[in-house]
Amino acid sequence: MQRKTEWLPSELQWIEDIVGRVLSGEILLVRSLPRWGLTNVCASVDRELGASAVSVGGRTIGETAQRAIREAIDKDVSAKVDEQGYAQLIFDDYGYAIRHSQGGALHSMLYRLLVDSAQARDIGALLVARAGDMLDLNFAGSPLLGRTESVPLPLLAEIDATTLGVDLDDLRRMAGESTWLARRFMGRTVREGRINAVEHLNADRRRIVDALPVDAVEVLLGARQFDGVGVLGQEALLCLGAVEDGSKYRLASLVAESNLLDEIRLQSPGWPRARAASLRRFADLLAGVEDAIWVDRYALSRLDLARQFLNGLRRHTSARLRILVSRDRDRSSFAQEIVTELGGISKLEVRFMNRSDRHRLHDRHLVLPTLKSGFVLPTAGVIFGQDDPGSAVSVAMPNLAINYSEYWRRADRVLP
Repeated sequence: MQRKTEWLPSELQWIEDIVGRVLSGEILLVRSLPRWGLTNVCASVDRELGASAVSVGGRTIGETAQRAIREAIDKDVSAKVDEQGYAQLIFDDYGYAIRHSQGGALHSMLYRLLVDSAQARDIGALLVARAGDMLDLNFAGSPLLGRTESVPLPLLAEIDATTLGVDLDDLRRMAGESTWLARRFMGRTVREGRINAVEHLNADRRRIVDALPVDAVEVLLGARQFDGVGVLGQEALLCLGAVEDGSKYRLASLVAESNLLDEIRLQSPGWPRARAASLRRFADLLAGVEDAIWVDRYALSRLDLARQFLNGLRRHTSARLRILVSRDRDRSSFAQEIVTELGGISKLEVRFMNRSDRHRLHDRHLVLPTLKSGFVLPTAGVIFGQDDPGSAVSVAMPNLAINYSEYWRRADRVLP
């Protein structure tokens, strides 16, 4: 591969590996933070593949032309196979495109083309999305995603530090383990690179925070450990810091110098200690909505505290609140206790989650169905003012990973 000056050596090797894999017919998925440079990656891959590649920009797909674009993708890729004997689809901003009203039809077409068609063995693909994009929202486990291979972002190596003229350990302390921020040093002095990286983070801090996986935000706020984060969250964190001694996460100094953490704290503030302030915070999360689902398996373990809190909440919001909890195996009369304790509270509904759904509903969420968003919540003990909040936070979820309304629909009614 001819060297492109915009990439570090590790990135060039990474791009070359992607080219080889899609040439061999693999379906690859790469996810990153905004402005990582994946659009340029797509352009580099397209250049290397040449005549056999078909490139699609997800952000060029509008509501009015979805069918025509689907048909064009299908036709163009099939034509490349007929002409070249093989083809590759490069789909930038796939996560954006799939959220349109006909995202399901796009997904079905791609699955047929890349997996089920007679030509599928001769077609490779590169799908690109942001870390925070929910790619399987409407597709019941997304069979296409099940056929993709996730490709981790490149990490800094000694050859990159040598290219930049910076000690590798110093570079990781400044820019994290990912190549993302270190790339800002190319063609610049160290001082210029630092300034450029911080300005980049400040300019895009809102978009970066919106795209961060929720568990990554919790690490950045000190509410979770790095080794308790999913693969996608860990990858995002490595763009902003490094891991020491196998599990201790350290924020990159350039990120610490920027306003990124201030933006995170603004969007996901620490949970208040006082009961009255906690109640107001919860009511604020419900501002402007008429309906919400509170998912917490143990939210009603202390019914006396729940009654006090929910009665107080009614003075601050008129939103209907649906609480989805687990049965209590040690309390055979739990359902009747809920009816007795909470039955007089207006606009309150309670259901027991389906037993088979408990593993998917292990996190504590406040879901706003009409907005298709929500929040990760602290424990009910913290919310009710019983437990010390410590580092507990409420983290915004700009998108929902699963259809909570479906889980609610098949749950067992308790109240009313």
